[in-house]
Amino acid sequence: MKQFGAVTEPLGLAYIAGYLVSKNISVRIIDASAERMSGDDIVQSILNHGERIIGISILTPSFHIVRELCRKIRHAFRSCIIVLGGPHCTALPEQTLQEIPEADITCFGEGEQTMAEIAEKQEDLNFEKIKGICYRSGSKILRTEDRPYIRELDTIPPPARNLLPMKKYHLTASRVEGDSYCPTIIVARGCPFSCTYCSRTFGRTFRAHSVNRIISEIRSLVDLYQISQINIEADTLTVKKKFIKELCNALIDSGVNKRVKWTCESRVDTVNEETLKLMRKAGCWQISYGVETGSQRLLDLINKSVTLEQIEDTFRITKQAGITVRGFFMLGLPTETRAESMATIEFAKKLNPTWAQFTITVPYPGTPMFDELDRAGKIRSYDWSRYNTWSGWKGDDEMPFIAEGRSLEELASLQKIALRKFYLRLSVVFRFLSTVNSFHDLKKYFAGLQVLIKSKK
Repeated sequence: MKQFGAVTEPLGLAYIAGYLVSKNISVRIIDASAERMSGDDIVQSILNHGERIIGISILTPSFHIVRELCRKIRHAFRSCIIVLGGPHCTALPEQTLQEIPEADITCFGEGEQTMAEIAEKQEDLNFEKIKGICYRSGSKILRTEDRPYIRELDTIPPPARNLLPMKKYHLTASRVEGDSYCPTIIVARGCPFSCTYCSRTFGRTFRAHSVNRIISEIRSLVDLYQISQINIEADTLTVKKKFIKELCNALIDSGVNKRVKWTCESRVDTVNEETLKLMRKAGCWQISYGVETGSQRLLDLINKSVTLEQIEDTFRITKQAGITVRGFFMLGLPTETRAESMATIEFAKKLNPTWAQFTITVPYPGTPMFDELDRAGKIRSYDWSRYNTWSGWKGDDEMPFIAEGRSLEELASLQKIALRKFYLRLSVVFRFLSTVNSFHDLKKYFAGLQVLIKSKK
């Protein structure tokens, strides 16, 4: 459903584009998803503009789409340089070049400085001194040394949103109030925690923009797009108490909190009552927490480093602070039993967030979970198109991973059961009906009802 799905701005590409522009390098962004462009449309667009370097970002589930696009581009432009980046390339830079022979370079880690250096070397093709890449040298694939993470994020310009079709983006319905536009701003990179299902693309060190830079960027979005809400994104927004306190106080002192409300994601062990009250005063109306499971055994297994009691306490004090809560839950974790799956569903009902998302566990490349399962011979498929967390599989053999004794049929059924058990409670139905303030709200909830009806099939 369009109302419940999301089309989000590719801020990673926009950050790279902004950096290239600051170096006087001409750049253009094609967002094929937002513009609903086919591979042939993209090739024609490149033909019309004549770019020599083509950079493409890859998420694991879109690998097969990018591979086919690279074939089309290489067939049309023999001498262009195809550069691949994004989370999948950071996880598997050499393997990606092996699997996509039409590509010339893969980037791993942060891409701003790397892409600028590639652009500067495009004439002599002398790539061996560029950090953070794999490249072809004859029949060989060579890897250069890792590029250090950017310590001072303010040294890179804001993302070049002027190169994006900004009005075509929207978050999932559960993250937006009303029907007004809600863009995303990235305020920090890096996460110090060690959850086994996460790849930590930006490293383990928390690095944040200055609060002055953040306030300036939000004000720019207000001026350009007349926004009244925003999604504040960081790997772990509240991990540094000093930073979140300074940010909230800056939002209050500048008066931005009177104009713009915001949503974010966080961990249950990085907030307290004082922080939550300050966040609410600063304009935060919603926080999303990753709960993952209702089993303490499984929380320990995935290195979540929290307890069920901590989760319950944080949900309680977040609601008391006047902040709406979203909860993320995973079904089918390694070694999980059916009883533990049901315990997760019941725990979600007990926590009673406004919104709950239940996904089937998929171990992504670059995560400790994937590496451990791969070493144990438990990865069932390396068809990256199957690495999504919602649907699309036709049988057990297409699932990347299934815990011992479980099946796709069971997990898909549990996912539907979870949705029905959580949302089709009278208290939840009445809660949603009581919040209908517009025809847009009514359409949003009707779309959600259709999803639930489909889940019964």
